[in-house]
Amino acid sequence: MYLLKGNIHSFEWGSTELLAGVMGRPSPTPEREAEAWFGAHPGGPSEILAGPSGAGSGLPHDLAEAISQDPAGQLGPDLAELPFLVKLLAADKALSIQAHPSKAQAEAGFAAENAAGLPAGDPTRNYQDKNHKPELLVALTEFHALAGFRPVAQTVELLRELDVPELAPQCEALAATLPGAEGSAARVTESAALREVLGEWLSLSPADAEGRVAALLQRCEPLRGEPGILGEAARTVVELQRDYPSDPGILVALLLNRVSLRPGEAVFLAAGQLHAYLKGMGVEVMANSNNVLRGGLTAKHMDVAELLNILDASPLAEPRCEVFADGDQATAEYRTPVADFRVRTLRPGASMVIEEPAVVLAAGGEVTVTSATQELPVASGSAVWVGAADGRVSVTARGEGARESEFDATAFIVTVGDAAALD
Repeated sequence: MYLLKGNIHSFEWGSTELLAGVMGRPSPTPEREAEAWFGAHPGGPSEILAGPSGAGSGLPHDLAEAISQDPAGQLGPDLAELPFLVKLLAADKALSIQAHPSKAQAEAGFAAENAAGLPAGDPTRNYQDKNHKPELLVALTEFHALAGFRPVAQTVELLRELDVPELAPQCEALAATLPGAEGSAARVTESAALREVLGEWLSLSPADAEGRVAALLQRCEPLRGEPGILGEAARTVVELQRDYPSDPGILVALLLNRVSLRPGEAVFLAAGQLHAYLKGMGVEVMANSNNVLRGGLTAKHMDVAELLNILDASPLAEPRCEVFADGDQATAEYRTPVADFRVRTLRPGASMVIEEPAVVLAAGGEVTVTSATQELPVASGSAVWVGAADGRVSVTARGEGARESEFDATAFIVTVGDAAALD
């Protein structure tokens, strides 16, 4: 087993307090810390702090190196690489609106960009690797997100209540897809209409985007206190305008579900589903990829044509992920329809035995991980890698130390998933 230090990534949407708080470090930090990565992705493999031979110079430098030196001992006979990545994510303002490709799309896109001679790390690359990126976000604090396209009937109702003339053509294009609309025999599908509206808004000139956002903002300012979807959408528009003035992503946000998560609740986003995390801290678990196609709220590279190509524009009525807890609520599992990862949690005082490769993350309290030959205490904000050769390992959530969230769970146990187990 190896004690891991998260690889911290600083982005302008990050926080000077949240990651430091859960890790017990002084705050505010000099930079905005957005993510701490626990895994073996080449963009930020986790540093190894201690292991079987102690914290001496004989240890591998990071988890990627440890796996490359002994793939069978670390991953077992059936895996060539670690299929998941675990992150602590802290957002003080919205991340870009984005979607991620399917496995087949990522493989094709990665090969095409390599053939075109785009170097690794080029800011115009869409595909940093050849993997898909389904992802689960479990809230540690109150967490807000835009997650998947809202059912079209609700969006049409919202746009009609907002009554912004500059957005009327897109509203009516969506309305034409609904049952009972004139010309319904020839109407396009909801997905096709959403794709078309998204493409129109993301292709606006800066001047046109500024004009439409200004008209929308004028309408939303007095509606922020309204109940229901109308007030929620108005507040979202005002918040996004503050951080991303006149960005076309503010228009796109009108198409998406606004989700407010209590600590312990989660959202799951499959390949192609449009989303943006807005504010809060959580544990994010995803397939081991960094492929992002952006759709607004960013100054980074946007490839609208490729985003539309990989997009799943089907409305998503319920983006929340179900949580399955045992009888005494000591353990819980967030079940997803992917085989890349399986996520379970332990409340303080609870234990679990695992017999497979895993990242065990402490979030809000201390965890102890014990094998036949080692015992590793894990402070909040750190993690342990359990290799295949470690055999039967016990994980105990102590619940001691700083608690920077209202979430009862202290330990996150992330292993490779089994989609067949969901049947």
